[in-house]
Amino acid sequence: MAGLLAREIHQTRPFSSPAMEAYLALIRTAEVLARDVATALRAYDLTHAQYNILRILRGSAPQGLTCGTIAERLVTLDPDVTRLLDKLETRGLVTRERQVADRRVVIVRITAPGDAVCNHPGLCATLGTIHERRFAALGPQQTATLIDLLENLRAPARGVADDTPTDAVPFTGSPAALAPT
Repeated sequence: MAGLLAREIHQTRPFSSPAMEAYLALIRTAEVLARDVATALRAYDLTHAQYNILRILRGSAPQGLTCGTIAERLVTLDPDVTRLLDKLETRGLVTRERQVADRRVVIVRITAPGDAVCNHPGLCATLGTIHERRFAALGPQQTATLIDLLENLRAPARGVADDTPTDAVPFTGSPAALAPT
């Protein structure tokens, strides 16, 4: 299967390193998997981030969570959790309650309709089928190995608010400086 990514993206030059090829293959694969899920969620008028929020809140029911805690738990980081919550609240899928003791704190809870959407048998079955179909190609042992490998890749970033590598040097030149001469 080596070289499949290069063919898929019509790349004629070799990748700069195996790490770069692995990174691009991971991004490409994540996009393919996310596309299947996005299609299923579209039938319920949900984005992946909105569904993720509903699942997070379902797990914290009935206490609810603050906006900041929801943002920390999102699988895919989204800088505008407030906008996502606005849309879910408008649809009646979540409620927000400002705390009396500290008005800066807002507790978000899933509503019964939000729980119904999150637990809808059709949605759950469709997502389950998508995941089973995609990962059937690996089998249980390779899936477990993949999980371990992905956790190893994320390990350096655990507990770090800013995932920017400490040795990263920001580019301060002009885009023209990058053009080949």
